[in-house]
Amino acid sequence: MIYPCEFVTAEGVRKGTLDGLIFEEREVEPEFIACPAFFNAHTHLGDSVAKDPPFAGIDIVMPEGYKFRMLERYEREGIDAMANSINLAYSSGCAAIADFREGGIEGLRMLRKADKAEICFALARPSSIEEAEQLVKIADGISISSVRDVGFKFAEELKEVAEKEGKIFALHAGEVDSKDVDDALVLQPDLLVHMNMATARQLKAAIDEEIPVVSCFRSNAFFNVLNLENYRMLADYEKWLVGTDNVMIASPSILDELSFASYILKDDRALFKTATRQLFGREGVVVFHRRLNLSNVKNPLASIVRRANIADVEAVVLGKLIIE
Repeated sequence: MIYPCEFVTAEGVRKGTLDGLIFEEREVEPEFIACPAFFNAHTHLGDSVAKDPPFAGIDIVMPEGYKFRMLERYEREGIDAMANSINLAYSSGCAAIADFREGGIEGLRMLRKADKAEICFALARPSSIEEAEQLVKIADGISISSVRDVGFKFAEELKEVAEKEGKIFALHAGEVDSKDVDDALVLQPDLLVHMNMATARQLKAAIDEEIPVVSCFRSNAFFNVLNLENYRMLADYEKWLVGTDNVMIASPSILDELSFASYILKDDRALFKTATRQLFGREGVVVFHRRLNLSNVKNPLASIVRRANIADVEAVVLGKLIIE
């Protein structure tokens, strides 16, 4: 199908036709709005079987907490639950998802089976170096919860395993306080998740070192650790990304995340950039129809960020866009 559309990027809006992945600029009466597809830079898809926990502190995602009790209890439902979450993310415009994957080799097998669209980067979480050396061969990378949780030496060894195979190394830091951030910065990960409670010095150091930083606004709100000052510091950073974090807390839709974040940061362009940066190279296009929620739109970029939802998505096309 050929879509007469306004094609939205952070640099501006063009009118033209989108035929598959080929956009041709021309004067048209736009019936659709299109933009680069989104990258959900941080999820825990396994949580799809543990939705809507009680409002509580960060302990609900700890090894003995609510999350892992539910994962054990509903293990059989895990693949279908993850498949539903991946489908929701894809149908909301995601071309790629970076998932922190618990469960060892079996957890990876479950994710691969659930990921029918093949849009997930599986970042495995090993419990030993021996397991890491197995997992890194079949995963897209290695992730850890925090240097504080596993110890600096083990985290450093895990990074070496990932580097040796040319795979991604990712970790959480600065989610509830700043105490684990300095060690995380020393490791120079490929993906640094949260940093909402990092000090201004630590956040500046991450930016200066060009370490990609992922913000998860709804998760931060759930745990009462929103930090507007840090989000403002990141607004102009070219490696700032957005993720939806635990599926048990928030839907894996980037559109839902952007809408929530827009009322906190009030910077549509910065948020649009966070969502459309494809850090690991999987690209695509999302097409919205101008009916329902997007009828009478005057500012397409703002409308994508603030109000677009899954009901507005007409199509998601994976692949590299060609602009003629």
